[in-house]
Amino acid sequence: MKQRWIRTFLGFALTFLMVIPVITGERSDLLERFEYDLYDMRLRQFLSTEKDPRIVIVDVDEASLAAEGRWPWNRVKLAKMLDQLFDHYGVAIVGFDMVFSEADQSIDLQQMRQLLKEGDGEQSIEDLLLALNSDQQFSQAISDRPVVLGYLFDRSTKLLHVGHPGNPVVPEDPVLATLPIPEANGVISSLDELQSVSVWNGFFDNPMVDSDGVYRRVPVLQRFQGEYFPSLALSMMLALFGEEQVQPIVESDATGERKALVAVEVAGMRIPVDQHGAVLVPYRGPQGSFPYISATEVIQGTADPAALDGAIIMVGTSAAGLLDLRVTPMSNRYSGVEVHANILSGMLDERIQHQPDYTLGVELVQLILSGLLLSVLIPRVSVLASTIVTLVISAILVAFNLYAWHEMLWVIPLGYTLVLISVLYLFQQTTGYFFETRNIAQLANQFGQYIPPEVVEELGQQDQSVQLSGESRDMSVFFSDVRGFTSLSEQLNPQQLTQLMNIYLTGMTKVIHEQRGTVDKYIGDAVMAFWGAPLKDEQHARHALEAALKMLDIMPELNKELEMKGLPPVRVGMGINSGPMNVGNMGSSFRMAYTVMGDAVNLASRLEGLTKYYGTPLLVSGELVAKVPEYLYRRLDKVQVKGRREAVEIFEPITLLGKATSEQKQAVDLFHEGIELYSSRRWLEAENLFKEYLTLHETDAMAAIYLQRISDMTSTPPDEGWDAVYSHMSK
Repeated sequence: MKQRWIRTFLGFALTFLMVIPVITGERSDLLERFEYDLYDMRLRQFLSTEKDPRIVIVDVDEASLAAEGRWPWNRVKLAKMLDQLFDHYGVAIVGFDMVFSEADQSIDLQQMRQLLKEGDGEQSIEDLLLALNSDQQFSQAISDRPVVLGYLFDRSTKLLHVGHPGNPVVPEDPVLATLPIPEANGVISSLDELQSVSVWNGFFDNPMVDSDGVYRRVPVLQRFQGEYFPSLALSMMLALFGEEQVQPIVESDATGERKALVAVEVAGMRIPVDQHGAVLVPYRGPQGSFPYISATEVIQGTADPAALDGAIIMVGTSAAGLLDLRVTPMSNRYSGVEVHANILSGMLDERIQHQPDYTLGVELVQLILSGLLLSVLIPRVSVLASTIVTLVISAILVAFNLYAWHEMLWVIPLGYTLVLISVLYLFQQTTGYFFETRNIAQLANQFGQYIPPEVVEELGQQDQSVQLSGESRDMSVFFSDVRGFTSLSEQLNPQQLTQLMNIYLTGMTKVIHEQRGTVDKYIGDAVMAFWGAPLKDEQHARHALEAALKMLDIMPELNKELEMKGLPPVRVGMGINSGPMNVGNMGSSFRMAYTVMGDAVNLASRLEGLTKYYGTPLLVSGELVAKVPEYLYRRLDKVQVKGRREAVEIFEPITLLGKATSEQKQAVDLFHEGIELYSSRRWLEAENLFKEYLTLHETDAMAAIYLQRISDMTSTPPDEGWDAVYSHMSK
């Protein structure tokens, strides 16, 4: 009975753990990929077997390139293509999944021959060039026709502005401004000469490609300079129905405070979108779900008139060399123009899958109900019965999900629920917890005093044994020392000294264990620790740095505890270095110790000693700084230390870059500028700058040190080979 309740309780705990990322939105990448796969499976399950004859893709394919020449074509060909489409074939509308951002400098040789042949020989070069201006002819072909030109938005910091995106479909809106609609910094659009006669424009870029690189959703609106502009498919909808604006549908929660964009309305048709203003692409089927006609057939007038009469035309390319192939749930090489065609087709049919604003609630209900039912039922029934229960619950969930997809066009997430059902089933079929194995006990005897218990457990779960005989690894090593310990020990009796060291070392060791470190040894008042062994740790440098900073943070609390017990406060100096070092069991036949050795270890010890000179409690090497770039550091000096020929840069960690204040960043920049002036022998400028620094930070020891060095350099200038390296060879 007790075991059943334990299993039930643990089942509840697992359910709760699965609910947390769903509520917070911090879903793991692995489960998110699984959700994507389930979405793709449902999408492929309900594909249409018929092509949509209303939308025809005029394709710049390999045959067109072979017949008309390499891309880009002279725009006389495009003008001729438009004339053929509207005048000869009678299409309804034409949209270009391409941008004409640069003037066409080429000349159509066939047209030039015709002009020279028909001319009287007296036309001027200017008249001839004017007649050969392909952009002007393309502009005339667009004029007074329902043509939609494509463009793309730029999200880089370059603030590109080539052309303009045309007229916004939603003006500035204070409510929409608070929503996470994609926002662009710049635009790359067609020439103004073409834009001036084109009423409609639509972007064809997609800033919302899923994390696995697949086109599943595409925004129909993007924000630019406070206004909202349509996608290519949405713009073609507007052009088709003669509309110039769309109506955003924004709904509020029960409190009225939280708002979300749920749809946009065009010509009375409601297009469901998510909070980012994006639609799930309603793929009809694999590539070729719309009629394709080669562009050269249209230009030459050999295309089938029945296929084009009254059709909606989208001009794009499927030629591999023109780089407009996308990864979609249908294929890894899917024509980009057909993505837009699918969206337009779905808009016309009002057939777009979507996630209602209460989707999260539905997912939570199915997740919690499944978890509670399985946690209660499985521990109380046989293996066969629990298997049947699990399969029945899974089948009901899948059936409801498919029904919602097909009949209501709802996309209800299913991945987390199926994973929870699988995990609960496998867990509940086990006998419970496994006790520690003999291997874990042995490892605990060897490492229990040095590393935290959770690391011992991980070591015991590894398939391979730990290498104890010695190996070389890239690791981080830490040294700390109590300042003025000799004088402290003289003030205290043995009992007080023991109590002080126990309190201090307990606090330091706890932090080291929390950051997955290994305590190497205590050397009186000194602590030596390392990260990256016996269990490999790719983040060893970051863990070591975080441990040192945490130690400094808790020092006031430790000193307060010491004060309450009538003991004096302590101050520490710490040094950290990262690099290759030897690690393993080392010693004699009488006594062995799991420790580290090497030049990188010696350097960390030297850094700890230099904290006295530089007046800072923590120094780190440049090797560590390179491995942990997310922190703000102050570069203090370039030094040569005893036992090492090469100079090393030393740094003082300040705080995380994301938490650094503007004052902290400015102070670091000012100090670094002073070092650069000092290193380039610009003594007077460096002196003025360090004096300025001291006015802001009066107690800073380093600025005073550099002022003293500058004074020495001014009175006794260094020789020509001086490299700004300060020697600590005696320390």
